[in-house]
Amino acid sequence: MNYIKQDNGFTLIEVLAVIIIIGVLGAVAIPKLVSSTTNARQKADVATAHQVKAALDRFQLDTGAYPIDTDLTIKDGVVTGEEFIPKYISKLDTSTTQQAAPSGGKKGFGTAQLEKDYSIPNPELATNTIMIYLSSDGLAAEVRAYDETLKNVLWTSAN
Repeated sequence: MNYIKQDNGFTLIEVLAVIIIIGVLGAVAIPKLVSSTTNARQKADVATAHQVKAALDRFQLDTGAYPIDTDLTIKDGVVTGEEFIPKYISKLDTSTTQQAAPSGGKKGFGTAQLEKDYSIPNPELATNTIMIYLSSDGLAAEVRAYDETLKNVLWTSAN
């Protein structure tokens, strides 16, 4: 009797080798994809902060002063102010910022009043991923973009 050997399919060792290779590639690639997504969201918020500061500077060039802290109203991360929006920047709401809402904070924008010496009141009290700091006399404005923990400043217009 002649037996004809049929090579149909893969051996168990070949299948296990492929599964192990895919597992190793996944273990390396997935963390890199997650960190690149976080990095891209942070860079998008920094770009938004740049645009906000540029709009504040255009307002100052046109009117001779920055908006004062009472000119802008913030509610749930959305900025309103009829003299500033939409003339100088189209909209500032929670869909404009990209990072996840921080624990204890809000996605979107926040405002605070600068101290009399134009310093930030207390950087640890940031409530939103992008903070707009305005003086009460219209002579100063600063914008800061924070990471989603609100502990690290990604960009500040003071530099």
